[in-house]
This record gives sequence, structure tokens and C-alpha cells, in this order.
Amino acid sequence: MSRLSPWLGGTRRLVGHVGQSGLLFGPIRRAIVEPAAAAHDEALRLLLCYHGKRAWQAGLIAGCCGNLSARLHNRDAIYITPRAADKSRLHASDIRVVDLHTAPELNADASVELPLHRACYLANMRVGAVIHTHAPALTALGVRDLDLESILPEAAASLRPIARLPYCPSGSNELAKSVGDAVARGAKLVLLVQHGAVTVGRTIAEAYERMEYGELSARAALMATVDGGATNSGAPVRPSR
Repeated sequence: MSRLSPWLGGTRRLVGHVGQSGLLFGPIRRAIVEPAAAAHDEALRLLLCYHGKRAWQAGLIAGCCGNLSARLHNRDAIYITPRAADKSRLHASDIRVVDLHTAPELNADASVELPLHRACYLANMRVGAVIHTHAPALTALGVRDLDLESILPEAAASLRPIARLPYCPSGSNELAKSVGDAVARGAKLVLLVQHGAVTVGRTIAEAYERMEYGELSARAALMATVDGGATNSGAPVRPSR
């Protein structure tokens, strides 16, 4: 062991030096240098940061809009993006951890849509991640009341069942219950009229892929119906954060 000590000490110093900057190396440094930092906790935080930036780069969210969450298997803790956080510049330390069974109003620093996320997990314990965005095409699809499953059956096959819900105020218990009920019925993609979309998945990667694929499919559907489609009127919606 004494022969290994200098090598281990040098490795820790190297990791500590490299990890002073960057989203990835900081958590890795903490996981190696600080044994108390759980690897799975750090990994999940990193994945939320990564997919938050990925969603921003793909144009699914803008700045502080939208929210992402995930939970570890067989654990009652939700890892969720903070309120009013820029998803393009998230750090692992920004991610909030809240108890699944704690009243959402007791977690004021978590996303305003915490009730919605919580409802999805409680509705189906197989859900491991939830993403809510204001993706432009999916939002337009919901506003125009277009049936994606009939326009693009093959694309919809990967996303169904798809639910479309009437407008509810952002962060409200009404919205949370409505989305939770849809997820309980098996919905993987939920269109929120005038308020974007929600996807769920077993992992954050799966939830993201459904959102991205749903947005591409919605663009194609809108292009195919550019000369028609019903619209719904109503008050403008403030972006969820």
C-alpha cells in the first residue's frame, strides 16, 4: 500500500487540477477526491445538465424556459432543474434534489413546474425522467389541434400514445393533475395547448429523444398542412421556468 500512496496522491492532485474548470471534470474530481460524493448522484446531475444544454442547442427551449427532471431507480428523490435557470449554462451543483412525497410548495427554489414533474412520477413508477419544453412545432401542433398520429402514422408509432390537454396555468395543481392523469393512461408525449409539450421516459435520454423526435415530426406535420388547420384563441402563456 505504501508503494501506491505516492501514485494515488499524484493522481488526486492531477484530477483536482484538471477538474478546476468545466462541467464534466468538476463532478468527476469530487467523486474521486471526496469519497462521500456518490457517483450515481453526480452522474444524474451531469446528465440533466447535458440534456438541458442539448435541448437549448436544438431550439427546444430558450434561456430560462423549460424544465427537466429525473429520479434514480427505487429512490423517492427527484433531481430537477432550478427555477429560472438558464439551461444552456447549468452546472451539476445547480440541480435541486427534492423528496417525491414532499409538498411542492415547500421547494421554492425548484422549477415552478415541480408539481407537474411530481405528478408524472406518482402516476407511473416506471417513469424515470420528465422533460417540459416550449418546442415551437409541438406547441403549434397543439394550438392548431392537428392529429400527428393520422398525419404521420409511422412517426407517431414511436411516440404514441399522445395526449392533448387544454390550457392550464403554469405551475398549477390543475395542470399537474391533468398531465399526471394522461401519463397514468400511458401517454409518452403530452401536448399542452398554448404551453408546449411534456415527454416522459425510463431515462433522461429516452425522454429527450421523444421530445426531439416529436418536434421533428411536428415540423413535418405542420409543413404538410400549411394551408389549413384549426386554431384556438386564448390568453398568452408565460414561459415555465
